[in-house]
Formats: sequence, structure tokens, C-alpha cells
Amino acid sequence: MKHRSKSRSRLHRRSFRTIRSGVPPADIIREDFQRLTDNTRLRTSQLIEELILMQSVEGHAHEGHGAFAGRRFVNTSMQDTVQGLGRDPVAVAGQRQAVIDEVVEWVQLAARGKTGNLLVTPDGDCLFDIGLFRQIEVVPADVLKGIYLGGLRDDSKVRLEAEERYGIRIGGGETALVDVAKMEDMGLDAEKLAHGEWEDRIEELRSRGVIAEYKENDPRRLRFLYIRHRFGGGTSDDAAMLAVGKLFGPSAALGAFIADAIDTFEKYVPLPNYSDQDDELARWIEANVPDLGVSREALLHITHLCAVPEDAREQVPDSSLRRLLAIDRRCDQTALESHLAYLQERPYSPMLLAFEQVPNQEFYAWFEEYQEALQRN
Repeated sequence: MKHRSKSRSRLHRRSFRTIRSGVPPADIIREDFQRLTDNTRLRTSQLIEELILMQSVEGHAHEGHGAFAGRRFVNTSMQDTVQGLGRDPVAVAGQRQAVIDEVVEWVQLAARGKTGNLLVTPDGDCLFDIGLFRQIEVVPADVLKGIYLGGLRDDSKVRLEAEERYGIRIGGGETALVDVAKMEDMGLDAEKLAHGEWEDRIEELRSRGVIAEYKENDPRRLRFLYIRHRFGGGTSDDAAMLAVGKLFGPSAALGAFIADAIDTFEKYVPLPNYSDQDDELARWIEANVPDLGVSREALLHITHLCAVPEDAREQVPDSSLRRLLAIDRRCDQTALESHLAYLQERPYSPMLLAFEQVPNQEFYAWFEEYQEALQRN
């Protein structure tokens, strides 16, 4: 895209001092980021790797992992991480949005039959800078199916419909723009919003200004924070790839992966661009690709297949984008490559998946048994 070179220019540095409760000092943020960059190699460009690892620092701060050494900073947001690293928030948010915009451009071209069989932009850049995509030929129509399914299976209303259809409990929530001062006035923090059950109090949060609407030149301290609506076992991005791939092929599995990648990147983009962009792109596909070939029943079935059963939490990995792209140096393989090889019935190396460290062979065996069990019922 035309703005690519500008949006991907080198980030600026500036000083920052944290003053908010629940946010770590900048030196710990920098130490954790340095550890990650020293010990992690992702199957993508250095820029995209850094943008992903910044989000990993945020997660580490919430859970007390890495350099945070057991100290949890539950109010840490991506904005705090970016500023703690001395980076320019406007530049970083713009770079992340530019990556999403490239996917949107590819989808719009694919809907008109104007892409080739590679996941690359008209300028020859791979989506999400994943060089592997130059080597993988795809069926564009199937990729659109995967983006549609991957984008909507995370939609709260779709999850609720699947819960009612299959008698399961998935749970879910959404990321919202939160006025931190109003949040603290209510005696809340980011952890309470993320781990509570707020479905019946969403309107109260809106009326009291905790969930905010964007206004230009707004002096309020606004942050994107996750608000859980309903308790449940959640879903697995790994299982979603397998479910979509089993039903619609490897190209569709890549589409589901791309939808999940958008969901990761959209957590920190320029205001007022923030929204559920994977969901919006899925609905654009639904409206503009009349022969998509995916029924509502298939969407609900996929949502069911990727829901994590209560008795299988230790058997089902849920890989972040970082862990899907992380190169296991023992076998020079990523989880993404392992999943694609499995779906194509090609050889893959044994490896451990996600934070849960689930052996990939055991996960694939479990998924096949689970799929068969659901079909019998």
C-alpha cells in the first residue's frame, strides 16, 4: 500500500515515567522486551516480530512472567508498554493498522478475483511479512471462507448462539475503550474487568463512563481493555485452524489464522480506527461474496469444534500469534507450519504447542477423536 514505507519507518524513542497504579516501571518493561527479542525468533520480519513481542510484554506484566518475576501489573496496556520502551505510540499504532490494511486490500481484490494464488500484496509483500507465504499456493476463495469463519467464530453473539444450539458454555467478551480514571473511581482494575462476568452490567459501565466513546482531542486517559461478558472455557486458536482446515481445506485454515492475526494486531491501532476489524472484515466478505459457500450451520459447528471442553483444558493448546510463529530451533518448525503439514497429511516434527506445552501429536490425536465423538452425537 502507498503508506507502507512511511508507516514502517524506524520508531522514535523518547523518555517516559510511569505514574499510574498497576503499571510497571519502564526499566522492567525494557528488560522483558530485551529478553524476548534475545530469545525469540518468529517466522516474519524484524518489524512484525517487534510489534508482536511488545504485546507479549503486556501479557507478561499482567501475569508476572519473564522479567516481572512474579510481580503482576494488571493495569498495563499496550500504550504503557510502547511508551515504556521509549517508542512513539502514534508510529507503532499506525504500523499495526497498516498491516491490517494490507489484508483488507488483499481480501477486496480476492473477492473480485484479482489476486494470484499467493498471500502477497500487489507490491509483492507477504501478508504480515510472513515470507513462508511466498512458498504456499492458496485457493483465494477458500482463504476468504477461513477469514469469514475465523472472524465470526469469536463474535460474542455467534458464541452465544452456539452455546444455545449445542448446550455448551464457551463464554467470551470484547475489548473496549476504557476511561481508566472512571474505572478506578468504581474500584475496578483491568484484571477485574478481564476476569469478572460483566454481561448484565455493560450498560452500567457505559452510563458511568467506564466504557467510553472516542472524541477527537479527548484529554481523558483511554485504554483498550478486555471486558469479559460471560464465564466459560473459551476457544482455542489452534483448534480453530484445524476445524476450518478439516472442513474447508488448508487455504481456509490459513484464512482462519489471518483472522486471528488481525484480532491480535487490532488491540492497538490508531483512534478512532479501533473496532473488531476481523469481525468487520468477515461481515464484508459475507455481504460481498454471495457464493462464499459457508452456511450458518457450518459457522456454528466450527465455533463448537474450537470451544475448549472443561475436561480437556490440559490437552488443548491455545497459541498466541507469537507462539504460532515462534521457530522451534530444535526442528526449524513453527506451530503454524506444523498445523498446515498435519492438515495436508505431510510430515511434521514433534514439538510442544502454546504456553500449555502440549505435544502436537497428542493434540492432533485428541482433535480427531473429539471430532468423531461430536459427529456420533
